[in-house]
Amino acid sequence: MIRVREVSALLVAALSFAAHAADKGGLDRTLTRLARVAELYRDTALGFACQETIAYSGRETGRMQFAYLFIRDETGRIRDFRTWKAGTTAKERGREVHPEDYRVPVFLESAYLWAFVFRADRQPLHRFKQLREEPVGDRSAVVIQFLPRAPIQKRLNDWAGYAWIDRETSQILKVEAYSPDDWNWRMRPKAEILKERRPYDIQRVVTDFGFEKNGMRFPTHVELTTTRFSVVSGSDRDELRETTLQQLTQDYSRFEFYSVRSSEEIMRFVNGEGPLTAAP
Repeated sequence: MIRVREVSALLVAALSFAAHAADKGGLDRTLTRLARVAELYRDTALGFACQETIAYSGRETGRMQFAYLFIRDETGRIRDFRTWKAGTTAKERGREVHPEDYRVPVFLESAYLWAFVFRADRQPLHRFKQLREEPVGDRSAVVIQFLPRAPIQKRLNDWAGYAWIDRETSQILKVEAYSPDDWNWRMRPKAEILKERRPYDIQRVVTDFGFEKNGMRFPTHVELTTTRFSVVSGSDRDELRETTLQQLTQDYSRFEFYSVRSSEEIMRFVNGEGPLTAAP
């Protein structure tokens, strides 16, 4: 005979297993849709341009603007391309420029890259976990944690963090990311950090996908913050102090599209209801 206490334990275990299975099923469906969204980003990358404004303060201060678009390099890889937006000759405006050559201390090479974390061929290089639901603006979002699986490979799985995914459309609304080393330091117990007493600098990158075109979201704002964590002695105990060393923003505006798919085709593809047709 099974006692009431045993029945209760079995019921709790069954409900826990069912909840875990439901969460995993929801995550699997989201990742499947995100893989299709990543293909849409790769499909759209060569079809638009915009203006990028980089501003920074802290150790160094400055501001500059670029015309920003994507090209396919000699290896076939899609990458971003910057040139001068205005204030130069026509020849100079067509010449590729690199922010680091103009003393920009640090920047995100491509705010577009977060979508490619979820490409079907890169998903096995990561571990994903669905954490919670919360709003981003007026949209309901699912928060997904992404962590790289060893070995870490540059440009393939060299970020860790969180992505806020639109529950209805599976479009990316926001990303918060760290290098794997910074992520691991950030996850350490506070008591362990206080005991070690060594200062440590962490870079955090937050990207907002605030521009929408036919149901697709595009990056509009990046905040890259360098923070120093150091241990200071208080009157009764040590404390961890945070000091902002460098703040940089990258803003994207004045989007121009050379070709664009309809919102109906985009949603059909994301829902797995049909393949992409030839680019318009």
